[in-house]
Amino acid sequence: MKKISELMDLADDYLNADKRKRKSKIKCLKHVLKKLRKREKKLEKEYAEGKRNKEKVSKELAMIHAHRKKGLALLKQLKKEKAEAKKAKSQE
Repeated sequence: MKKISELMDLADDYLNADKRKRKSKIKCLKHVLKKLRKREKKLEKEYAEGKRNKEKVSKELAMIHAHRKKGLALLKQLKKEKAEAKKAKSQE
């Protein structure tokens, strides 16, 4: 059986809109980053094999890499905010 404090934390998580938004953003961002990583690896393979126009592939690779870099920075920031919120809550 769960302790009262654990149940209160679960209720707080459910009722706190900021936490829910942050969690959904993190989940969605991870999904998008995973797709971008797969696409980047596929393009790198095509570039190495010379299947497509190298100039187009290299431009697309650069664009994907830049978007992944931005996404990873945002994910890191969201996780940091999550940790700070958790730390602030535990200090209360």
